[in-house]
Amino acid sequence: MSRVLFLAVLLAAGAASGGSMTMLLDYSDAGEFGFSRYSGYDRIEWEGGECFSAPGQPLLPSRAYAVVVPPDAGNVTVSATVLESVRLGTGFYIQPAAVPRPFSAAGMPEIICPDPAIYDSDAAWPSDAVVSMHDGRKCGFRLAGFRICPWTWNPADGSLELAIRMEVAVEWEEGGSAPILSPSQIEAASARLSEWVANPLDIPAFSPPSLQPDAPVDYLVITSSDYSDSFAQFAAFKNGTGLVTEMVFISDILATTPGYDNAEKLRNYIKNRYLNDGLEYVLLAGDQTIIPVRNVALECEGWSDNAPADLYFSDLDGTWDANGDHSYGQPEDDLDLYSDVAVGRALFDTPGEAALFVQRSIMYQSSPPSGAWQTRAILCGAGLFPGYTGAKVCDSIAVNLPAGWEINKAYELPSIQDGFTTHIAIINSGTAWNHYAGHGNTAGIYWQSSPTEMMTNSIAQGLYNGNMAGIHHSIGCHPGAFHSGECCAEALWHNPGGGASSVMFNTSYGWEGYLPEMGVSEWMCVYLTEEVFQLSNGIIGSAFATAKDRRVPLWSGGHDRELYCIMDWCAFHDPTLPVIGGGTGVEGRETVPPAGGMTPLLGTPCPNPATTGDMVRVPAAFGGGSATLEVFDLSGRIVLTIPVDSPGEAQLVPEGCDGAMPPGVYLLRLSNSTGSDTSRLVVLAGSR
Repeated sequence: MSRVLFLAVLLAAGAASGGSMTMLLDYSDAGEFGFSRYSGYDRIEWEGGECFSAPGQPLLPSRAYAVVVPPDAGNVTVSATVLESVRLGTGFYIQPAAVPRPFSAAGMPEIICPDPAIYDSDAAWPSDAVVSMHDGRKCGFRLAGFRICPWTWNPADGSLELAIRMEVAVEWEEGGSAPILSPSQIEAASARLSEWVANPLDIPAFSPPSLQPDAPVDYLVITSSDYSDSFAQFAAFKNGTGLVTEMVFISDILATTPGYDNAEKLRNYIKNRYLNDGLEYVLLAGDQTIIPVRNVALECEGWSDNAPADLYFSDLDGTWDANGDHSYGQPEDDLDLYSDVAVGRALFDTPGEAALFVQRSIMYQSSPPSGAWQTRAILCGAGLFPGYTGAKVCDSIAVNLPAGWEINKAYELPSIQDGFTTHIAIINSGTAWNHYAGHGNTAGIYWQSSPTEMMTNSIAQGLYNGNMAGIHHSIGCHPGAFHSGECCAEALWHNPGGGASSVMFNTSYGWEGYLPEMGVSEWMCVYLTEEVFQLSNGIIGSAFATAKDRRVPLWSGGHDRELYCIMDWCAFHDPTLPVIGGGTGVEGRETVPPAGGMTPLLGTPCPNPATTGDMVRVPAAFGGGSATLEVFDLSGRIVLTIPVDSPGEAQLVPEGCDGAMPPGVYLLRLSNSTGSDTSRLVVLAGSR
């Protein structure tokens, strides 16, 4: 594998001084790359690399990196020096990048046209190994993101070189400002950044300044006073789990907060609470008729749209309008793009729909039905373009799901020229994780051939999966376009007989990659799955935000599909929702062939939710001998261990804030030598 070695971090003294960081990149492992042919051209396949070029430019793979620098760093620059390179031969004819297509353009032919200014020249391409660079701020942490292309190709003789050793220098000036945040904000951001930045060991030294103690609010629920009854219940539930939650009426925000328009007033209010009160999560409780939206003019290679981008309320650095023209979210607006708070939107405009959102969200978190549905996934992959299907992203998602899950796949392959209907019965039986790789419009997501409906308004309205309603996400175009009438995301939420507990759909187009590579929309759905099930990021809002954050270093800085996809993939859920089966590595049932007797079975705790001081009884069945009941918090930490000497039931009493089980969500695991089983318990605040 390639190696990254940090040689030095040098910090100079003085207010006007700066610092630098030096990385040594080693790409000498020849087993990581290979060559293939595509449309008459040569393609380089590089493990861990991703092709990224403007249309007509040579399509060479690069790798993206992000490093943490001091929080007050400014004027960050990145440069690369080649220390050693190898010549791989001549006569290569590298493929030009095709004109990108959204998934809706299935009938549009792929256009590959070399740029004559490059292909008729006698100059190596690219001229600089640092092919793009973007610096931004994630919860006070300063990040420098950049892409490195170690390949150079000369069109004149087709010679190809690979820089196998390279030194990269990241330099900055100091003396800028940095936000002062709460310990919990910094701790949460540190945990997420440590998963994907190249220098995680520098995170403690480069943390932003902190307030002591933690500030007063974790979670804001913003809605209209017309829906106060439902969301007062929701806020009480979240407060009972230990998450400090406050309900605020949008009318009060708009009446007291400055801003150019209602969306800017709302963002300014959220930003103020983030900077001063420790805010980490926001629920925009209402559709565009209740809670303002920020529509952003999105563009990519002739395709354009004006679509909601709730990232505007999540990325709180800058104004998103640096040039002051009130056309928000444009490349010239000094965009940051990293999420500072996790934002979800509840799609409703009636009291009944609001009550359903609250009921389903609480049910999913407090007392979901037990059974096999909690470890069942359905992955649907349509034919997307000639020779390319959604099977690739589905397979990439599947390998990130936990071992032992039931993974159902419905793929539209060249040998199968029609769509599927069998997946609907699987969803009705209960599914925890659902992905739809298909074509789309506002009313749904589709197979390429008949029967075309994969997940549509009519299918969603007819689901009867009840409270076995899981997480749904898609790469399709427009199924989350809630501003354009009843969209598919709304239909999944508005069916009282079933549907979804979380939906992450595009409000505009999803985009292909450089075929046969996956594209941005596909990668974000893969990252989402990896965050939840492999990286212990089991809170859906945090996982969603991080999946998008990880794509920011690949942004070219202009109107491209990277920016388009980061903007228009939106989340419709409670952002504090803990994903069933995700986050800690504790969940799920494990069995080994028993020598005799039965493997452990753990029943539903009673009462559930419980309050501190309650006697909680947990049915526990297992074969002869004894077992152990362990109680985990959502970080995966064991907070209580109870020996269970014989089958029957285990008993525990949640303690108050000074005890082992303060208000919160807990995972219970019963285990012995023959296996294990898990259940979930919600503890609300109470008095003994």
